[in-house]
Amino acid sequence: MEIRQIRAFLSVADTLHFGRSAKLLYLSQPALSLQIKALEEELKVTLLDRNRQGTSLTEAGRIFRENSAIALEQLEAAGQKAQWTASGRLGRIRIGFISTAGQEIVPTLIRRFRKLYPDVEFSLRNILTSDQVGMIQNRTLDVGFLRLPIEEVRGIEVTTVHREPLVAVLPSNHRLASGKEIRLRELRGEKFVMYERHFAPGFHDFLAGILNRAGVVPDVSQTASEMSTLVSLVDSGLGIAVLPASAVKQRIAKIAICSIADKIPPSEIGMIFAKQANVPAIENFCDLARTLFHI
Repeated sequence: MEIRQIRAFLSVADTLHFGRSAKLLYLSQPALSLQIKALEEELKVTLLDRNRQGTSLTEAGRIFRENSAIALEQLEAAGQKAQWTASGRLGRIRIGFISTAGQEIVPTLIRRFRKLYPDVEFSLRNILTSDQVGMIQNRTLDVGFLRLPIEEVRGIEVTTVHREPLVAVLPSNHRLASGKEIRLRELRGEKFVMYERHFAPGFHDFLAGILNRAGVVPDVSQTASEMSTLVSLVDSGLGIAVLPASAVKQRIAKIAICSIADKIPPSEIGMIFAKQANVPAIENFCDLARTLFHI
């Protein structure tokens, strides 16, 4: 059974006139008759009655018309969806992000992407840095936004999409709270609250290295897996923290924020995805991110 045969039958079923349908289909009338005959032979039923009074549908033809029209419409829709998927206009992207990336980076990117590809769906989850790499590897996540640095992982591409300064976060009654800027050496002997290494080992070691080079050995009183929790711990007086500026951008806690006068590298957020994903919608999304957040 061929699609052209079904289209030929549906045309005659609508017009009940072989000559008119032949013109609509740009076929000769004999060629159209042959297509209908071949379809009837394959189905082993008579679909159309032709006599001197004209052409009419048999009962079998009426049933076949109803169902084949639906099937053909679904097939055409499936073909269109396949074309849209191949061009990246249709699809589903599973995105994981750390909380600081979820404040501006991810919403900004999705808004811009939706204007270009409104039919692409998104699944969004707040996921720790340590979990994102494994989820990209086992293909349960398509794109991740995490805190850098991370270890090089085969098959995963990493693109830096954001850089920001580190700031010192202090309880509001701290002796250094009145200053707008501090040197790291002023934090010697202080109790610290820090990001738990297990959840972002690269970032933890990056920050520890900065403090150590300044002669500061943190006396860690508490660790946490979320930066918002660290801010709350500082507010509770459990210690001070050195965090990316975005972690305290939308703060509610009563804390003091001081810029750091030392020449230290910025903290970075990266976008990760599988190099061989071969999914056009994901490729379009990552291309837009690289363009939008070009560093």
